[in-house]
Amino acid sequence: MRNVIEQTASVRGEQPLTLAPSLGIAKSAGSAFRHLLIEIIAVYDCVAIIASGFIAQVIYFAAYKREIPQLSGYLSIILAAAIIFQLVARQRGQYNKDRIYDWAWQLSSLIYLCAVTFIVTFALLFFMKTSDHYSRVWFAGWAFLSLAFLAVGRSFFERHIKALVKKGALRRSVALVGGGVQFQLSKKMLLRHDNQYYVAAILDVSEFEGRDDANVPLDIQLHDFMKKAQESDVEEIMIALPATSGLRLERIVRQICSLPVDVKVLPDFGGARIGFSKTRSEGDLSFVVTGSKPISEWGQLIKSVEDYVLAGIGLFLAMPAMAIIALAIKLDSAGPVFFRQKRHGYNHKIIEVFKFRTMSVLENGAAVTQATKNDKRVTRVGWFLRRTSLDELPQLINVLLGEMSIVGPRPHAIAHNELYQDVVEDYVNRHKVKPGITGWAQVHGCRGETRNSEMMAARIRYDLDYIENWSLWLDIKIIIMTPLYGLFSSNAY
Repeated sequence: MRNVIEQTASVRGEQPLTLAPSLGIAKSAGSAFRHLLIEIIAVYDCVAIIASGFIAQVIYFAAYKREIPQLSGYLSIILAAAIIFQLVARQRGQYNKDRIYDWAWQLSSLIYLCAVTFIVTFALLFFMKTSDHYSRVWFAGWAFLSLAFLAVGRSFFERHIKALVKKGALRRSVALVGGGVQFQLSKKMLLRHDNQYYVAAILDVSEFEGRDDANVPLDIQLHDFMKKAQESDVEEIMIALPATSGLRLERIVRQICSLPVDVKVLPDFGGARIGFSKTRSEGDLSFVVTGSKPISEWGQLIKSVEDYVLAGIGLFLAMPAMAIIALAIKLDSAGPVFFRQKRHGYNHKIIEVFKFRTMSVLENGAAVTQATKNDKRVTRVGWFLRRTSLDELPQLINVLLGEMSIVGPRPHAIAHNELYQDVVEDYVNRHKVKPGITGWAQVHGCRGETRNSEMMAARIRYDLDYIENWSLWLDIKIIIMTPLYGLFSSNAY
């Protein structure tokens, strides 16, 4: 079945423009597929929690009691947890049709949902005075297995959903009305991504711009446009008009909002590429938010707890190794054990970053020369420390002082910041979070000397990607990847 994209005929009797994309998926199939897929994911989540509860019980009884478990005794609490998970997940929007493609959010949200589910479940057992009937070991194992099964399931669905999107099976049926720069850009984007969108109708109202007698013919065309959208079972209508067409935008929105569809207004900034995360209203003011604090509220609290707990544990465990390193540095070369260098931290504030001294010089001024391969300034012990990143261990102190995080963009010397901030686009945006001991760029091999602006730009892209998509899950992933990919690098010298 061929897709047909129509441009509504004008009141002057022009024939509608018909375009035929190559894909042949029925216009309503995408919506049906998405709804079915969402329910399949929801059913899988329930099955994963229930199955993990029974598996954890079997493992617990086999390992500790060496007997066959009575599964019926645990059935009620396992089913209750599955129901609690579903209630919280749906309230949080886990199965929202626009969220099923956001896998970073999905995975980080699963951690939150599992935590809430098992805290509420344990609270129920406590208040019902039945918590003593259940093993704490089993309960912890159940929670861990649930999260593992849910994460594996999301990874499975991610691969298959990407394949379905590529085939056009999950296309959204949309219609577009408007005029101006944003309208033309949106039109090109929708037609170009015909595996994601079925464009049922397009109405260009640019001809009415500046006309005093435009309301009646506009209403006629808009009526035909809305009729086409109804016949095509459109899921959402997009409106794109210049800021100077405010009254016309209001007129179009009032009429289109009578349809049971999602109505989205695409702001026209005159061709300027300004991204924004959300819209807000305060009194009579309506505005879009183009920038916001990337890690805030609960995320900031979670990040702080993560930093202080891991830094405290890490410093305690690393003390013997740090003492040996300090002794080796003293015996190897003259100079202090620690090297303190001023660098930019969160919100561009200057902090002193601690490191084990690895060079025979202590550069901390307006000019800082990066270490190069076979650099004679690097000491014998320093070479080993730099290759293994053990010279960064003292930065756990910076974390406990609240100046750094365990995970974040690596802090650069002030001289390097001043050099690259005018060369690499969005370079300064990396200071919107605390710098880290390890980071997303480092586990992707972006370490050591940056010989040109292209190498620095590659590092910054990873830093900004981390800031934009931060989650507890991403931090855990980077921490796990650090000893596997981030420590021993051919670029670290």
